[in-house]
Amino acid sequence: MLISGAEVHRVEDSMSRICTALGAVRVDCFIITSSMVITVHSADDRAYTETRRIKSIGTDFDRLDKLNALSRRICASEMSCDEIRRELSSIVKGKAYSFRLQCAAYALIAAAFTAFFGGDLPQILASAVVGAVISFVVRLAEKVIQNIIFSKFVSSLSVTVLSYVFLWIGAVSRVDEIIIGNIMLIIPGLGFTNALRDLFTGDSIAGALRSLEAAISAVAIAAGYILFVFVSGDVSVSGHSGSALIPVQIVGAFLGSLGFAVLFNIRGRKLIATALGGGFGWMLFLFLNTVIADEAICYFIVAMSISLYSEIMSRVLKAPATIFIAPSLIPLVPGASLYYTMAFALNGNTDMFTVRATGTLSLSAALAIGIIVSAIATQLMLKLINLAKSKNN
Repeated sequence: MLISGAEVHRVEDSMSRICTALGAVRVDCFIITSSMVITVHSADDRAYTETRRIKSIGTDFDRLDKLNALSRRICASEMSCDEIRRELSSIVKGKAYSFRLQCAAYALIAAAFTAFFGGDLPQILASAVVGAVISFVVRLAEKVIQNIIFSKFVSSLSVTVLSYVFLWIGAVSRVDEIIIGNIMLIIPGLGFTNALRDLFTGDSIAGALRSLEAAISAVAIAAGYILFVFVSGDVSVSGHSGSALIPVQIVGAFLGSLGFAVLFNIRGRKLIATALGGGFGWMLFLFLNTVIADEAICYFIVAMSISLYSEIMSRVLKAPATIFIAPSLIPLVPGASLYYTMAFALNGNTDMFTVRATGTLSLSAALAIGIIVSAIATQLMLKLINLAKSKNN
């Protein structure tokens, strides 16, 4: 579950419940993103401890969903060890979407967000090509480099180089929207989301490590862009992203979330629910933006609403909330703000750099607080419901 993208609290809770259901009298778990330790105390006063090193963490929400369902069945019924091993082996051997489909998802995400940020047709087509190429770059980097931070750097550098190639050959008039659309592919949205959820549930070490990793990944993305601009000396940036028509923005958010759902290996009805979450979230933001002047407040309300939507879908479709919340929040990730912050820093425009940097931090903080408040409200509501049920019984 951990290497498939689950938050630490879910993994610890599942391990404790499974061991207790199988006869343990006490279970102590300690998990961070790179290591896990579990001690099981049996009824005969013996203690058994095992440690596992976690070498890599990916994103396979279909596997996470099935593992979560298996853990529930183990706790609810008597399954033999052989049955558990067979089903676990079957789940682990499960396949992701084909690389062709993943490549198409990369192209779809890049094109959708380029349109989302106001790109014209030539930019959208160019962005789709860049996105498809980046899928090969990411795949190669994961196999050869095997370092997620350096992989982000190489991907960002590749995005910038390819975008400027389209500019230099005259295929497009601007690179802003192309780069932004493709930056959305590599921004660590899932790491950011899980870091917040870990911090909220009290897993401060794991949350801090994931937050640091997400921050370093963002720096690596910036470094890839900065290196190219430093070498070429070309900073063709307008200073603001375009403004697409409202229907285009909503469709772009829907398709962008759908593309990420494919990359995260989400399947069936959950795939559509995730895409609808992205479209719903941005539609709500557009409405709120007409009545609330502060963009950060709008982000806070939308993040809280998407978190609540994810909790509802997790209970309706019997799946972890993480499956829905991570892709649905993608349209709100301030990729454009990150890009313009980098560009203004390179241009030496201190005033605009300060404005953009402050805006990026405030929007990120608004997302974080919105997720945390929604999680607190959900947990409180569930506790009140359980308390009411216990009193009635």
